[in-house]
Amino acid sequence: MIYKPPIKDLKQKLKSEGFCFLPKIFNSNRTNIAYNALWDVIQGKYETGKPPDARFWEIGDDPNNIIKIDKPHLCNKKIWDLITDNNFGQWLANVTDAKRIQVWHSQVVWKPPCSGKKGIAGWHRDNQYWPFWTPEGVFTAWIALSDVNPESGPVRYIQGSNQWNNIAGLDFFDKNISEQYKILQDAQSDYKVINATIRKGQVSIHSSLTYHSSMQNTSQSPRVGMVVHFCTDYAKRIPVNGELSRYLNCLEDTAICPIIYQS
Repeated sequence: MIYKPPIKDLKQKLKSEGFCFLPKIFNSNRTNIAYNALWDVIQGKYETGKPPDARFWEIGDDPNNIIKIDKPHLCNKKIWDLITDNNFGQWLANVTDAKRIQVWHSQVVWKPPCSGKKGIAGWHRDNQYWPFWTPEGVFTAWIALSDVNPESGPVRYIQGSNQWNNIAGLDFFDKNISEQYKILQDAQSDYKVINATIRKGQVSIHSSLTYHSSMQNTSQSPRVGMVVHFCTDYAKRIPVNGELSRYLNCLEDTAICPIIYQS
């Protein structure tokens, strides 16, 4: 029997440590269907006829690069069905104490094996790239569509870092991890890193203030995850102008930003 931690324990872990790991929510059939659907999107096959919001990898690009495509749920109904699953929405609401869950962004992250430095994501907290949200009430769910082991380049969380002040010099795009560790140690001499080694169908959730990173994939298989950025009923928007304003404007269109739970 698989142990399923009580909701209250997951809620407390998310609050105090900045992240938690949900039990297996999606069965193998669902994850396999989503995996194949994401591969179709990567190959430029859009079942719905709608393109993704943005592509950061094109056919013919270096196959060792991480593949990232924004809002693939617009391109394929099977991906839409995955992220709007009722049980998934209920779990997110339960652990975040929310009355409403809305997806405001999604992204496929396909990390190929032997990705080298190209597969590294530097230490960062999501909030530093989201000036249109206050930190509270905004989270990220990471749906594992492949088993994630220590060699896969899992997401790594710093326990309790959601309660830290900002640390200048840490950046997602900085692949010099040894230098980033020096910055971390100067700011926080004592910290613990936890790998999100989760099974296919499980979900990790983290706060927008939790510092996290990942290393290259040294396994023999791609590490595939569906990233779901979601806001709760207690999230607060910050008006912005220019290109970033589109992230808030699209919240009014549930065909783009679906509401997946409401009590």
